[in-house]
Amino acid sequence: MQPAHIDDFHYVTAEVFCKLYAAFPVRHLLLVEDLTGPIRWDMTGLPDRKSRASFETLIWLSEHGLLNYRTVEPRDIGVEGAVLSQHGFVLLSGRLTWHTGESSSRINALREARAGRAYGDLGTIVEDLLAANCHWSAPRQPAPLVKGAAMAVTELEADEDAL
Repeated sequence: MQPAHIDDFHYVTAEVFCKLYAAFPVRHLLLVEDLTGPIRWDMTGLPDRKSRASFETLIWLSEHGLLNYRTVEPRDIGVEGAVLSQHGFVLLSGRLTWHTGESSSRINALREARAGRAYGDLGTIVEDLLAANCHWSAPRQPAPLVKGAAMAVTELEADEDAL
């Protein structure tokens, strides 16, 4: 099992990629609230750990050439003018193969995992994408990925979706 902050990183990264791919090539406003929910501010005016980590994920993805943005929103609540870089777009459009032999693009696999709430698969796909983004490692033939089981929807979640 991954530490919680790594799972959060995978989740936010998947959300960012899906939003930016859907809007590509148009620039998009990415707000932390849209990725992880409302920001909770402490008495000194600083955001909670999860919101700060979400913002830092945006910056990290930019520093590693996967997205570009124009400006940072005041108080680090998001970035304005975000768009996938060419490299990010190509990586998301690239194919991956599951251990069953099923092949799909990374973006379609991310969408499917998000829809099925298969958070383990989100981590697997994001890690595969980041490994493909490594410039310092030797080229490698991607190994087939193992797909996890999707979570079952509970009655409460089904009622919320109906609203």
